[in-house]
Amino acid sequence: MKSAKVFWDKAAPCYAKSPVKDEETYQKKLSITRSYFQRDWSVLEFGCGTGSTAIQHAAHVDHILATDVSPRMLEIAERKAREAGIGNIRFQEGSLETLDLAPSSFDAVLGLNILHLLEDAEGAIHRVHALLKPGGVFVSSTALVAEMAFY
Repeated sequence: MKSAKVFWDKAAPCYAKSPVKDEETYQKKLSITRSYFQRDWSVLEFGCGTGSTAIQHAAHVDHILATDVSPRMLEIAERKAREAGIGNIRFQEGSLETLDLAPSSFDAVLGLNILHLLEDAEGAIHRVHALLKPGGVFVSSTALVAEMAFY
């Protein structure tokens, strides 16, 4: 965990400046994700990075708890949300495993481009299930790193 925190803290400034590589696909993912949302929903995003996705979704739900292990990523995320006039996102440092969150407390959980980076992806999915309200949704987008290694 500590090594991930150090890595992402160091990477945060460059990560924040990097444009989305495929804007059309990103917008499509946002649209598909929003199709599940309801206006009164409580959403958790773990591994939120610099908050771009949470900021994009904020107008479509009641509130978002956006978490990350990197304090520097969260500093950037908070600044971006403030500059965008977004007030319904709370940013919190921590990992899915270590955050003190009540069971059945979220209508949706987002884990975007993160599962392949976790030591225990299966454990993370079980934790997500415990955090979701009955009928809640888990939205994930994960790179197929093993397949990409051959290219």
